[in-house]
Amino acid sequence: MKILITGATGYIGAVAAEALGTRGHQILGLARSQRSAYTLRERGVEPVMGDFGDPVSLANAVHEARPDVVLSTASVGGASGDQAAFARDGEAVRAMREALADHGGTLVFTSGSAVFGVFNGGDATDTVYDEDTRLPLPASVFAPESAGVHALLAAGFGAAMAARVETERAVLADGNVRGVVVRPGLVYGRGGNSDLRSLIDRARKEGRAGHWGSGGTTQSYVHVEDLAELFCLAAELAPHGTILHGVTADITQRELGRAINRMIGTDERTDSLSLLQMLGIDAGTVGDIGGSFTPPATAASGISLSLNKRLSSENTRKLLDWSPKRADIGDDIAFGSYAN
Repeated sequence: MKILITGATGYIGAVAAEALGTRGHQILGLARSQRSAYTLRERGVEPVMGDFGDPVSLANAVHEARPDVVLSTASVGGASGDQAAFARDGEAVRAMREALADHGGTLVFTSGSAVFGVFNGGDATDTVYDEDTRLPLPASVFAPESAGVHALLAAGFGAAMAARVETERAVLADGNVRGVVVRPGLVYGRGGNSDLRSLIDRARKEGRAGHWGSGGTTQSYVHVEDLAELFCLAAELAPHGTILHGVTADITQRELGRAINRMIGTDERTDSLSLLQMLGIDAGTVGDIGGSFTPPATAASGISLSLNKRLSSENTRKLLDWSPKRADIGDDIAFGSYAN
């Protein structure tokens, strides 16, 4: 198949391109600049000029390439985490769908586990969400009063996730396009993931890793190479309307912190922080704001790492015979690709 990847120079997209190419597919990559185009050519990927953040440019790229599949690993919303940015992802999806409909192609879109994100004061939650869970989650679920989350912060997060859910629905809408949504957990491996790297950078600066409250917040995770395998199966086999969960196992923030401490060579003690400290936001600044509150872009990783995001991939594994091989996130951080 001819497969066009958006975000092909990024962390997840590059590994997906490698895996799909190994399986014999013709791989094209969306390139916003000549520099990106050069990078893609160096990796054996044919560049197609276009900008994911510009729906007209994006549609033109899909029209030009006429791919059998668009694998979208890019996200405007993922960079800043606010409602307006996630809404732009929706505009990109609609542009790609309209362009693909001309020849009946497939759109595989990368969403995220944050649609199930729950604030719980830094403690774990018992609930594990499967692929059929109805979304969006109500505020009483993702930000209960007991979590102590500022009302404006909770409202901003809820609006952003509602926009992301609307984008998922646009991918899966009926029409002349096979639509598939992939929700990865915390992606690790090959020294990548900006959230993990920001946690490591903070630990180096402060002398040890930190987490919200007790550090019990739990996330499901997946190795980037296992996720790439899931993308291959999604492009090749997944029926229209399928939602796939790319997760292998769970890890707490305290366990992540201890792995980071081992990597930087300190003892295993971790710092207990407030949520605002995790976000890098001054408490007085939030208290003085009226109306709405949008966290700074630098807070996106802090929010992501403070949410319980526990997913089941049982249905995904059965449907596509997906068998993730790696469950060594702690060792990879302490002694593997992150340490090296």
